[in-house]
Amino acid sequence: MKMNRNYFNKQVVLSSDSSEEEVGKVIELVRIGKLSKNVLIDILSERHQVYQERPTYQMNRIKGYAMASFAEVGLPDSAQHFLLDELQNGRNAYMVAAAAHGIRGAKQPGSQYVPFLLQALDNMRYHDDSMSFDVFKPAWPLEKPTTAKRELFLTLKWLQGYAIGALPELKSFLKNTYDFDSQTREEIQSAIDAIESDSRKLNLSCCKIEGKEEYSFTWLWKGIKNIKSIEHLQVENQDGMCRSLESFINRKPTVIAFFYTRCMNPNKCTLTINKLGWLQKELLKFGLQGKVNLLAFTYDPSYDTPTKMHVFGENRGIYFGDNAHLLRTRQEDFKLLSIFFQLGVNHVSSSVNQHRLELFLLDQDGSIKTSYTRLQWEVEKVFGDIKSLLETPFRFEWISSILKSLQHVAFPVLLLFFPKCPVCWGVYLSAFGVSSLQSIPYSPWLIPWIMLAMVINLVILYRKLNERNGFIPFWISLVGGVLVLGPGYLYSNQFCSITGIIFITVGAFLNSLNHSEWSKLVHMYTSIYGKRPL
Repeated sequence: MKMNRNYFNKQVVLSSDSSEEEVGKVIELVRIGKLSKNVLIDILSERHQVYQERPTYQMNRIKGYAMASFAEVGLPDSAQHFLLDELQNGRNAYMVAAAAHGIRGAKQPGSQYVPFLLQALDNMRYHDDSMSFDVFKPAWPLEKPTTAKRELFLTLKWLQGYAIGALPELKSFLKNTYDFDSQTREEIQSAIDAIESDSRKLNLSCCKIEGKEEYSFTWLWKGIKNIKSIEHLQVENQDGMCRSLESFINRKPTVIAFFYTRCMNPNKCTLTINKLGWLQKELLKFGLQGKVNLLAFTYDPSYDTPTKMHVFGENRGIYFGDNAHLLRTRQEDFKLLSIFFQLGVNHVSSSVNQHRLELFLLDQDGSIKTSYTRLQWEVEKVFGDIKSLLETPFRFEWISSILKSLQHVAFPVLLLFFPKCPVCWGVYLSAFGVSSLQSIPYSPWLIPWIMLAMVINLVILYRKLNERNGFIPFWISLVGGVLVLGPGYLYSNQFCSITGIIFITVGAFLNSLNHSEWSKLVHMYTSIYGKRPL
């Protein structure tokens, strides 16, 4: 751990080598305002290096104390889903209590928290315990102990009238002397009194919180997050069949979930595979089972053998077939999968010490279309996303066909008329095939030569600025080359490839014009916009 002496701007570096006490001191500094609360947000991530090879009990203490600290420093929106995840899915009393405690640091109460708090009360029915959030490592016996149930009731009390929807269940708890002792029932009554005494007119129609994220509006991100970049991975299914990931996907819309058989939390891996089975039944009902892949990768490939995966999936309702598989990578390849999906998981020794819920929907081209992370996903909504995805290609198939024709046929033919030198001619024709080079065996050796040819062409354009048509053809050709060789080739992004080709075409066309034709274009531009182009 390294820190300089500039209070709020202190640089904090926590790693797997940081002791539990060092991490606790950092969180204490956040609590007293000497470090930014962003440090807490970083610590909440399951991917944080501080959790690598760290025992689960230490991980729970660190993450739990960080969550509880938001009650002191204020809960930012970016941290909210971490706490709601724990309320909805957590089974550890310290962690659930910490999340309930931290929620009280939100900017304002809201009815959206009520379902999560009630779910947490159900999860804690037989899992409660005593703890304290006053210090990182309290000494026993505790001076002011609290419990998960007490923290949940205190948060419902904090919500006041926003928690009016919880009144029926709270009142039923008062009669339950088996699950709630007399002291806890006093907390329940106090929460009921706070809710019923709130006479304000409150807006209770807040939107439902879910962990869904859409990628359809960011074409560049969609191109980068394409499964083709790791499709060469060799994976093994529940029957011991070893094939490339590409062959399991086979250009179909694909649902990819994550699990591991040793998971002790029934709200996570067991429920995930159960839901995948329910989703499969929905697809069968509508005759869509052959059009969509249902895949689930284990976080724990060294332990989860094909036999273990087969039993785990079969017992939870999965019907294995051509489009439904539980998969594992080789242990050394799992990191590639983790990096591609940015998985929220960490390990100690060979086992998982924490993970989040994760489900991804890929389109038929292999790009991530939708993700559901951290919070529970609903079968009906994922099924709706799949139906929309299946309908999209039929609506826009003709557009895709035209674009491919332009890329592979029309543009090369048109460019034959534009280049004015052998270098240009070779460069432009090479550019059109560069986005398809990944499908040609041993194609990588061609890329340096294509790049060299493009650079030479740009140098020639630059040196001939005064003799030809100025900077405009040069800049347009430069942008086109960057698009084609950058995201177009490296990430198989068709949009960037085609856009780059259009730029190169326009640059070549403008550079091919003689002086009189170029002067006419410049005059036309000037008459329209009132100034000369660059």
